[in-house]
Amino acid sequence: MPVETRRPVAVIADWDADGATSAAMILYAQYYRKLYPFRGERREVVLEPSGPRGFPEALGRVSSRGCPAALAVLDIPLTDKVYEALRGFAAGCGDTRLIYIDHHFSTIYMSNRLYELTEEAYLGHRPTAVLTYNLLRSLGVRHVTPRLTAFMRAVGVLEKSGRALSEAEMRVVKLAASISKASTVLRDPELWRKLIRWLASPLPQDAPIDLTTVERVVRVAEESDRRLLEKARDLAFSARRVGYIKFVDARGKWRGRGASALASKLYHILRQPVAVLVEREDGSLLLIIRSRGRGAYRVAVGLMKEGLAENIGGHSGLAVVRLREGLEMETLLDRLRRLSLRL
Repeated sequence: MPVETRRPVAVIADWDADGATSAAMILYAQYYRKLYPFRGERREVVLEPSGPRGFPEALGRVSSRGCPAALAVLDIPLTDKVYEALRGFAAGCGDTRLIYIDHHFSTIYMSNRLYELTEEAYLGHRPTAVLTYNLLRSLGVRHVTPRLTAFMRAVGVLEKSGRALSEAEMRVVKLAASISKASTVLRDPELWRKLIRWLASPLPQDAPIDLTTVERVVRVAEESDRRLLEKARDLAFSARRVGYIKFVDARGKWRGRGASALASKLYHILRQPVAVLVEREDGSLLLIIRSRGRGAYRVAVGLMKEGLAENIGGHSGLAVVRLREGLEMETLLDRLRRLSLRL
């Protein structure tokens, strides 16, 4: 049966390197290996980039083409908004095979709801690309493309392999990391798709983006990183000890995107677990907790269970907590002090 007569496999994945790598693995497994999600069949794979905020729109673009044979959602934290969009999709596309692979805290926390909705859910604390790779290995895929392997190494997915990289491999890793950063910054859907097709293809091909553009975007990103570091150094002086956590109140000093990166900078400057309080443009409060291991997750879950948080996000070592409206500062600090014992 020709490929075009079969319903496609749809993939919605995050813009970042982890999401793109995971999407490339699904494309490789279905289109080139004819193995997953459908064994023995080569199907078209429709690719849509998205984060949790834009997920309903991305899902709408997928469903506008008709119900796909399978939908794989990769590296997107499960939020109430994402869940409701998926539930509506499932109601209208009851025979679509729903697959969810992710490592974010909110997804793991809401896993019971996810298991009831999807046919397959693969969750864990390791990066989504590792979870996807391990799934494919269990199905008999022992090797992916060299470019895809290099890209995985570039984003730190297989850093625990213990094998030293050659000089040639290091050059590929550097290239892959730069392309990843350019893709994330530019937010160009077609460039994102080209990157995934390039990663998944076993054929020799040039990189899907002009390297001059990559260098320009990387320079812009490095300058932004430098300004972020300067801001973090300024805020570090205001840090106060709350149990085993250094608390930084950045309200009025930081707005918009980049709060998670700010918390990571403060963590490296202070060399201790940190909790950074920021106010979003809509007036809601976020608490970003950064620590070693899964301590941040345990503290975030504690805040959720005690009714101080509306939802939690993030991933290993970094938790993003949306605080309950009207929460008193002293109450927050008291709970943080006690929960810091879990770090």
